[in-house]
Amino acid sequence: MSFLSCEEMLAAARSQKITLAEAVLRSDLDESRLTEEQSRAAMHHLWQVMQATSGEYDPAQRSRSGLSGGDAAKVEQAHKEGKLLGGDYLSAVTAEALKTAECNACMKRIVAAPTGSCGVLPAVLLPLARAGEADEEAVCEALYVAAGFGQVIAARATLAGAEGGCQAEVGAASAMAAAALCSLKGGTPEQCAAAAAMALGNLLGLVCDPVAGLVGGPCL
Repeated sequence: MSFLSCEEMLAAARSQKITLAEAVLRSDLDESRLTEEQSRAAMHHLWQVMQATSGEYDPAQRSRSGLSGGDAAKVEQAHKEGKLLGGDYLSAVTAEALKTAECNACMKRIVAAPTGSCGVLPAVLLPLARAGEADEEAVCEALYVAAGFGQVIAARATLAGAEGGCQAEVGAASAMAAAALCSLKGGTPEQCAAAAAMALGNLLGLVCDPVAGLVGGPCL
């Protein structure tokens, strides 16, 4: 994708009278030289990997350092016992984000979106899909929107937490997820951009402080 700013991405959608997802898809096709069928198949595959990562989560597994693992199961258990305050959706998002991040720390297959905060984007989408609020086609359209905002952040700043602090990883991932969720719920391109900006803005100034040189702990 060749967009270097959110405004450029929004302008492409406005000028061509297409959705934001379609604008991102067309830009990607121009750069990658893939066919639309190939691009969409790849996006469906990414979504299937996100689902599989969640479905194959093993609460007994631990990372090599021993710092990561088992926390997602604790969140799910606490929710079942009525100990959490955020409601069903927020509890599910928290657990799903931890599942993917723990799988990453345990060296299992994940989708880097970006790597350090790989659980954020699938966590926002998985509960909606499981509740029947979004089918696979709708989710994949939302993933194109997320990809567009992620690409702009990568082009203009960085996705590396070691370079840009927490906002470069969980901030970027949260911005992508917010835009995807807004799009999935019928938001306009401008509203998707606002959602991404608000999510990223809430994480500015945070800096990773690796535990014993291992960034996995604070990232989770």
